[in-house]
Amino acid sequence: MKHIVKVILLLLNALWGILLIMGAYSAYCPTRIGVLLELLFPLTLFICIIFLFIWLAFNPRYIWVPVVALVFSWGGIARYCPIHKSQHPDDARPGFTLMTYNTYFFLDYEGAETPQNRTLSHILSQNADIVCLQESQSLAWPSPGLKILQNQIDSIHARYPYRIPTEHGLNFLSKYPAELLFDTIYSESSSVAIYRVEIDHQEVTIVNQHMESIGLTQTDKELYHEMTARPNTDYLGEVKKHLLSKLVKAASARNRQADITAQKIEDTPGNMIVCGDFNDSPLSYSVRRFSRMGFRNAYNELGLGPGITYHANRFWFRIDHMLYKGDMEAQWLTRIRNKSSDHYPLVARFIWEKHDNH
Repeated sequence: MKHIVKVILLLLNALWGILLIMGAYSAYCPTRIGVLLELLFPLTLFICIIFLFIWLAFNPRYIWVPVVALVFSWGGIARYCPIHKSQHPDDARPGFTLMTYNTYFFLDYEGAETPQNRTLSHILSQNADIVCLQESQSLAWPSPGLKILQNQIDSIHARYPYRIPTEHGLNFLSKYPAELLFDTIYSESSSVAIYRVEIDHQEVTIVNQHMESIGLTQTDKELYHEMTARPNTDYLGEVKKHLLSKLVKAASARNRQADITAQKIEDTPGNMIVCGDFNDSPLSYSVRRFSRMGFRNAYNELGLGPGITYHANRFWFRIDHMLYKGDMEAQWLTRIRNKSSDHYPLVARFIWEKHDNH
């Protein structure tokens, strides 16, 4: 009997190990299977770690099975869950700070009873030099229904003299001279805007994008919430029918959008940052598409843990990203756990690698 149990465990471990490895490199296979393995990556990683402890406790001679899976999938693990020491902000060197934030149209996700808009107060408290907003209005005037007060608008206007809203939910706030180079709508839920900013006599091109949403209705989200709260095989048919097909369709749209944005900026020289709500995980094709162009991932270089940026409906993923390249380096990055929106903002400081004041 022990032998049979051991064989079954080995087979299960091998299966989950294969799924883990495939999930780590799912961006190379942006198909229905690839999307599913990308979504399941946290689960397969957790199960392989559990197997590691099982073999360690009961039969160490087989510990090599989960170890091999973890080693071969390490590239994906490092992207999904980087491990770095926390950084101590040091703003002595010349540079600038940038925030990317999906503001949930300045609605309060928690429905908190406060005298003024919490999301806008939070943006002001961070005092970033440049702010890239998604799902945002123009912030040109107060909005009593959203508790956006005149004093908040006055503070935004005083602090950020360069404000560039678009008609499709993107907004750009800057302390430095900035101009809009290009903007377009990809779909009802996705758009992109490209700006040029002059900072310390250096130009930086910034891409603010909101990519295709996951495409689930409230009913779909409730199904997912119920399934994760009380796992049951009875849900499998509903998941396949209502969830997976929509997730795959949305992922395909994001892949196309990433290709279009990449083609738009591929011949743009100099310093560049691509940030925003990708609606995609660190393992996705869209993130890898920019990595292939030489972009570095600020969170992967500085972050600790999975860095979840979307916290609603149990969809706990890092779907907001900050990618960069050029004569600058991300010095520190923080993810701020403010729940007035369904997203957490990312704030990073970039310093110049080659600074010239002339």
